[in-house]
Amino acid sequence: MKRRASKAELLFAAVVVAVAVGGFAVAHAAGAANPSGHAVATITRDGVAIETIDLDAVKNPYTLRLEDERGVNMVAVEPGRIRVAEADCPDEVCVHTGWIDGPATPIACVPHGLTVTVAREGGDGDGLDAVAR
Repeated sequence: MKRRASKAELLFAAVVVAVAVGGFAVAHAAGAANPSGHAVATITRDGVAIETIDLDAVKNPYTLRLEDERGVNMVAVEPGRIRVAEADCPDEVCVHTGWIDGPATPIACVPHGLTVTVAREGGDGDGLDAVAR
C-alpha cells in the first residue's frame, strides 16, 4: 500500500521547487547579461548556499559528498561543468539531469532539498567577485 505525502512534505517540496525556480531565474538573468563571465556553480540546501564553485577555475575533476539526515548526494565537478553523480533519493531525477554548464537547466533533488545552478558572473567588469558573492 502506497503512503500519501503529508501536508508538511508537500509544503516542503513546494518550497524546494520555488527555490529552484527562483535560482533558475536569477542564474538565467545573470547568464544572459554576462555570457563572457565565469561559470559559477552554486549548491544550495533548503535555499541556503553551501558551496560556490568557479567552474572555470577548476583544473582537476573532484567529487563532493553532501550528506544530511535526509540522505546523500555525490556531486561531480569538472572544468566548466557540474552534475549530481549519485543520490540515494527514490527517483534520482537529480542524477538523470546530467551535466550542466550554464543557466539553462538547474539540478534539483527535492527529497534532499538540494539545488545546483550555474550562472555567468564577473565577465563585464562589474567589479563583483565571481566566487564570493
